[in-house]
Amino acid sequence: MASSRLEAGDGVSSQDIAGETENGAPRYAIPRRDLTAVEIPAVVENIDRAVRAFGRVPSLRHVLDPQRNSVPLYINPEEPFCPPIMSHNARSHNIVLKVTVPKRTGRKRKRGTNEPWQGDVEFQGIDPSAPASENVRSIGRHDDPRLLRRKLEDTIGKYHVEAAGLIKHTHRFRGLADFYWDMDKSSFAQRFVDQVLPGDVEKIKDFKFTPGIDQGSNVDIIPPPIFTHMSLPFNYFYSQNPYVRLTEDGGTVNTTAVKQVGHFIGTEDPAPAGPQIPPDMTDPRMVEVIAQLEEAFAYRPVWTRRSLLNHLAGKLRNWNELKKYLNYAAYQFKGGPWRDGVVPYGIDPRTDPKYRIYQTLMFKLPKQKRARKDQTWQSLRRAQMGRTKEFVEELSASHTFDGETYHTDGKVWQVCDITDPLLRELLDNAEVRPTWDVSSGWYHGGLWAKVKAIMKTKLVAIQFGRQLTKEDFAPTLQCGDQTPMRTTSATFHLPLPNLHLTNEELTQLRGREPSKKKSQVYNVRVRPRTRRPDADTEEQSVVTSHDANADADVDAEAEAASILGRMESHSEGSEAGSDADDDDDDDDEEEDDDENENENGSEEDDRMDRTGFERDEDDEDGFGELEDER
Repeated sequence: MASSRLEAGDGVSSQDIAGETENGAPRYAIPRRDLTAVEIPAVVENIDRAVRAFGRVPSLRHVLDPQRNSVPLYINPEEPFCPPIMSHNARSHNIVLKVTVPKRTGRKRKRGTNEPWQGDVEFQGIDPSAPASENVRSIGRHDDPRLLRRKLEDTIGKYHVEAAGLIKHTHRFRGLADFYWDMDKSSFAQRFVDQVLPGDVEKIKDFKFTPGIDQGSNVDIIPPPIFTHMSLPFNYFYSQNPYVRLTEDGGTVNTTAVKQVGHFIGTEDPAPAGPQIPPDMTDPRMVEVIAQLEEAFAYRPVWTRRSLLNHLAGKLRNWNELKKYLNYAAYQFKGGPWRDGVVPYGIDPRTDPKYRIYQTLMFKLPKQKRARKDQTWQSLRRAQMGRTKEFVEELSASHTFDGETYHTDGKVWQVCDITDPLLRELLDNAEVRPTWDVSSGWYHGGLWAKVKAIMKTKLVAIQFGRQLTKEDFAPTLQCGDQTPMRTTSATFHLPLPNLHLTNEELTQLRGREPSKKKSQVYNVRVRPRTRRPDADTEEQSVVTSHDANADADVDAEAEAASILGRMESHSEGSEAGSDADDDDDDDDEEEDDDENENENGSEEDDRMDRTGFERDEDDEDGFGELEDER
């Protein structure tokens, strides 16, 4: 099919050239008439309202100005406070064509065929005597473009084409409409619209401001001129993530995510039977390390990562090997009495009291600098990756606590690794609970709180060179071992020796200036929780004591504690405090621990959910950071 070619002529009418052909294609002249197009982002059903949308100017001469960069378009022209959207004046080179087709005679074509119109039909709702309309443009989408095309096909050689002019500028609206605040309920805005906007001088003179201050909740406040600074939509470049692939079931899989091998379970979650991904036994190093781990678990069923590293120090090339292979042989608790304990698959320490000697105690310790200010990352990485023989020998017993010294390469100790005479005596002579508790395990809550308080006090005393004897803890030892009951108060107190720390030592311990409020006791808070169906009722007494006379020295709040609760530290600036719940379950993350401090730096440890053994805990308050929780 030959295509039409349009050329601009100098003062030549299209009627003068119409019908002349060149190579079979008709030629038409374009009159010297510059037009401007406006792409209205709406369906035009009312021409007059569409004209008013360009402002209160009666004519559209400002739209025809080629030097004008933009024109406003008011989506709601009847509302003066509706902000407009602005156009962009883009250069263009388009032709406006006027196509005239013969008036329809009322004939119809046979249904289902493309034959010419036949017979006559009656038009309903149309006055036959009305003059024919000259409009061939689509108004309000009443003219179907497919019908217009069909008309041209049916009237070949009978329709008339005329070039109306050349469009050199086109106003396009690509910006976002701003938010609109309805001012119909504003009395000031309505008076402004009625008296000022019409431009009548007499009405403007009558416009007055209402004196005084608005009272009440519905204050008449004029909204800002604009609500958003985003004038153009953001190009998101939507596309499929190249690192995500589609699976057979229609889901998506992140191919760059780290594969989770082991299990990191909660305090009361069921023990897993094996790793999530089976080990690759074709790897010789995998087979060798797993065999060493199985040998270690046969010697001792529950370890901490630090104690396990010390036990396998001569068999591992570096510390990262333990992180790589440990998940295939053991799982770990993220809270409770065995928090951060490494347990082999097939063993659940909550099923037998014999595993209580492997319960863990966690404390916040002062931060240790791991690098110098001028040290390069390469030298720091080499120090982390390799372990010298002297370093191994020095830390071979770093997981034990003898009451005289301790190592800062970790903050988790197990009951079986505590050799301090006072603590050893308490733990060896402790009664076994009939059922395990989510906070104190197989030990009674009162004894577990005393052990943690005494050990934390000794840790702080060692740090600042204080000497403590068994007699210094006599008031603490007189407190009972049973889990206290709760009636009206949520705390009871454990008296501890005063270390007489200076303000400088307190600042070094806490990382900030000490508070003026001090206490000589260790406060233990008891939270109510659901009683287990098989729980024994033998612990129905209040805080018991080895000495009946010593019970009078215990704070009255101790007698109001409940057996249904879980104990955690709640020290109030106490000089001899402790972390009574440094290893509490992560279910208590909502507790506010900012005030739970004492001179020994006790603050409840952050409860953190973890997805693997490679967790690094954040210590916001400067009490210490676990480098590699072993």
